[in-house]
Amino acid sequence: MTGRPLLAAGMPTPYRPGAMVAPCFAQTRHAFAAGTDTPRALLERGLERLAAAEPQVRAFVCLDLAAARAAADASTRRWRAGSPLSLIDGLPLGVKDCFDVQGFPTRVNSALFADAPPAQVDAAHVEALRRGGAVVLGKTVTTELTMAAPGPTMNPWDLRRTPGGSSSGSAAAVAAGMVPLASGSQVRGSGIRPASICGVMAMKPTFGALNRHGGFDPSPSLNHLVLLGGHLDDIWQSAHVITQDVGGDPGLQPLAGGPDLPAPRRPSRLARQRTFGWSLTDDVSKHAFEALLLRLANAGIEIVAPEAGDELAAYEDVTARTPEWFFDLMLWEIRSPMRACRDMHPDAMSDTMRGHVAKAEALTLDDYRRALTAQQELRTKHRALRGKVDGFITLAHIGPGQFGQPLLGTPWYNDPSSAIGAPTLNLPLLAVDDAPLGIQVMGFEGEDRDLVAMARWMMEALTP
Repeated sequence: MTGRPLLAAGMPTPYRPGAMVAPCFAQTRHAFAAGTDTPRALLERGLERLAAAEPQVRAFVCLDLAAARAAADASTRRWRAGSPLSLIDGLPLGVKDCFDVQGFPTRVNSALFADAPPAQVDAAHVEALRRGGAVVLGKTVTTELTMAAPGPTMNPWDLRRTPGGSSSGSAAAVAAGMVPLASGSQVRGSGIRPASICGVMAMKPTFGALNRHGGFDPSPSLNHLVLLGGHLDDIWQSAHVITQDVGGDPGLQPLAGGPDLPAPRRPSRLARQRTFGWSLTDDVSKHAFEALLLRLANAGIEIVAPEAGDELAAYEDVTARTPEWFFDLMLWEIRSPMRACRDMHPDAMSDTMRGHVAKAEALTLDDYRRALTAQQELRTKHRALRGKVDGFITLAHIGPGQFGQPLLGTPWYNDPSSAIGAPTLNLPLLAVDDAPLGIQVMGFEGEDRDLVAMARWMMEALTP
């Protein structure tokens, strides 16, 4: 494919890492305190971006701009009175349409929920962010039931390319500068992947560290709440507000750490991963990644290859085999509810979704047990490397967003971290063919703050 990229209205060209369109709310709020800017003015700037780009990008499935303006006005009054509710008071927010938002139906891009009534209460993270003063614009587009047919969203950097899925609208809304932050979710690569393809930051925390209650949850044992944003500050401080108000999932440790963005810390030793995705990655993307690893090595970081020792080799082996069983875990969990939905409403599912249900029906209990055993082996080998490496680094996708199939991108680099439940970030550090390509960094369970500190160092060291 040749020719000048087709960009959404107002997007700079060409794409370059670090050239974030979304504003940094953490910086803007200092102007609120000084009286030189207001939450309402910030919202209106985002709405100008939305008006220009949304007809092409189609990131939102529904909006309530009157309510958003009223919330921004209330935040403006609080800042003028010197009494903001939190560090994110006035932060414009988009919410993925698999989570409940009071006054909006939760339709999950599915005909099954075409007549769903408006939700009566917010999902836990939405409630917490609102209580912190966040300004909800509306709900962002997802794929069918977060796992099947794509929505109408386009990639703001190149309208010919997929935005990735399933948190398509959230990634695109941030990339186009409509909002500084949007929520997403991830079972396989549904948050990290679109962040990579759209060139924004994303944090998938330790499994259960952020409360995901309220809405459609396709995979209770694997699903993560993900925050996508233009800047690490906004993601971390929003995560802190969620943690302080509603904690994590019941029975699981909430995200640890205070509200301030962790100080940058250079990692000493990173394990380089190839995963199943490396064999499917194009040569240009491989070269870009290898060049980035060289830059890290020149900065004094030891990059350890899988061949460096028996433990790393064994871990790489089970990591590369994750796609052999991961989908079975997900399908088993949708087996009963989605089979019932298909039987009651056979015309309300896409061919893709009906295919998923058919595969789920074909699974046996032994298939599920084998997948659980493989998952435990992966987790055990990952945990054994704690203290031997600081974290793990690989690509976040097999290349820039595809022009054609697959319409949602691929999960091959993302499956392992979701199966482990370890904290993972997308860092928008590469450009290939003038399009974004992210770097995936993963830490150890419960050590989200340490991972963010290392990611902050990498962002500051590797971008202008």
